[in-house]
Amino acid sequence: MKSFYCDQEAALFEAIQAGRWPEGCDGDLRAHVSQCGICADLALVAETLQRENEWARADVAVPAAGLVWWKAQMKARREAVKRASEPIAFVEGAAGIFGVASLVALAIWRWNWVRGWLAWLKQLPNAGAFRPGGLWPGDAVASFQSFSFLIVVSASACLLLASLVLYFLFADE
Repeated sequence: MKSFYCDQEAALFEAIQAGRWPEGCDGDLRAHVSQCGICADLALVAETLQRENEWARADVAVPAAGLVWWKAQMKARREAVKRASEPIAFVEGAAGIFGVASLVALAIWRWNWVRGWLAWLKQLPNAGAFRPGGLWPGDAVASFQSFSFLIVVSASACLLLASLVLYFLFADE
């Protein structure tokens, strides 16, 4: 029966792990490996794996420890910011949903007023403010109403633009 274990295998394995094989170990162990098939196989496999390890290490560019630490810190900060902003994002979404629901409820509740307003908007292109010379000449009341509408629309556009500018200014912080 063929043996699958050699008494010198542990000593050879220790020499391989320590990096002493084959130049750093004694001649008796080298002579034994040349005669023992089990130890020869172990040495062959170990040398092949060590050569592969050296080739792999030569191809790998290990980053500096400071860079790895800095990237880990940045990742931890991003995750902390994400965790901290989740409740705020939830509240913003809920506020948007409740705002839209409130507008819909108000439109349903005051449907007659909304219908009148939509009819007024439909007639707006025919108003005096959009005709040439329509702001000041002619009916003073109609001109004033058209002019006040333009002021309201302009002020609303300016407020919207100002809010967008403020958002983009403070969004990075």
